[in-house]
Amino acid sequence: MSSSSSDVFAAAREEAFKDFSHFDEATVPVNVCKPVPLQPLKPTSAIILTGYIPEHASRFSVNLTCKTPGNIALHFNPRLDRGYIVRNTRLRGTWEDEETCSPAGPSGCILRRNIYVHLMIFCTNDAFQIAVNGEHFCAFSYRSPLEDVTALEVNGTIEDVRTRQLNLFVYPDPNVYRPSRALVLTGEEPLVDFLDVPVTVNFGSEFRVGTRLTIAGRLKLLPYSFYVNLQKGKTIYPHPIIPLHLNPRFLYGSSAPYVVMNCWSNGAWSHEERHQGQLSWMPGRDFLLTIRCEYEGYTIWLGNRMIGEFKHRLQSSIVDTLRISGDVVLYQLSMHYA
Repeated sequence: MSSSSSDVFAAAREEAFKDFSHFDEATVPVNVCKPVPLQPLKPTSAIILTGYIPEHASRFSVNLTCKTPGNIALHFNPRLDRGYIVRNTRLRGTWEDEETCSPAGPSGCILRRNIYVHLMIFCTNDAFQIAVNGEHFCAFSYRSPLEDVTALEVNGTIEDVRTRQLNLFVYPDPNVYRPSRALVLTGEEPLVDFLDVPVTVNFGSEFRVGTRLTIAGRLKLLPYSFYVNLQKGKTIYPHPIIPLHLNPRFLYGSSAPYVVMNCWSNGAWSHEERHQGQLSWMPGRDFLLTIRCEYEGYTIWLGNRMIGEFKHRLQSSIVDTLRISGDVVLYQLSMHYA
């Protein structure tokens, strides 16, 4: 590389650092040529990593490696050349089923070339929660014991890597979490902008009997599942109270889609209910999902057909937040009162 080229790259990196609002002064530089030892992980453990994604970057990975050589509990692999992010686990020399997602966020593409990035991996009881630039991005359920993780490994085209480990008791951390905007849904007008999934929306008025919540969207082409939570609070950890968890799941071949309904209270999921039948979910097609809050429970409608009912186990009036995540594209959210 010529000196003039290296000067251009250095100037670009310097400019990107000036725009980086999530620099963490407590992080320390690391040598990415060798694994970084970690303190034993447990729920509430958090790992922060910052670094520069250069102009020529194609892909990089952040791995949590295990006691057993070759085992990787979490493989977080942004592929900028392909426009998606892979998450996976490697056990006994074999990669398991990978999960992929688009790196799009409320402010556009959150992982792109010529920027500094702030990653946080937070450990809960059952999953790694991953935040990018202070905003929750995705979760990855544990496939191996958390206590097996011993080191952090960084590979690929990412520079100026710094990291630290700490404990947090709230996730997303309000000291780091800077949502780009707060979405509020009222009966006055629908929400149509900034609905990139996962999305968290405040209810601007009480979720009482007679409320109708309508979700207009489209299933992705190869949907696995998505969920709609009517919940109290916005944190992912501690777990919010969820009077209604609505989770459509899609299978292929001879298996028909079905809908799981449940609620979370007293620190655990209650008994789930499964609703099957004539569910007209079609990959890549638009849908209109309506949740009606009735006296005895919630009724769930797909188009003009009722597809399920969930009796109240908690008061609907405690609901103040809507959270939607999974394999959907959202067009509009609206709320009406009967």
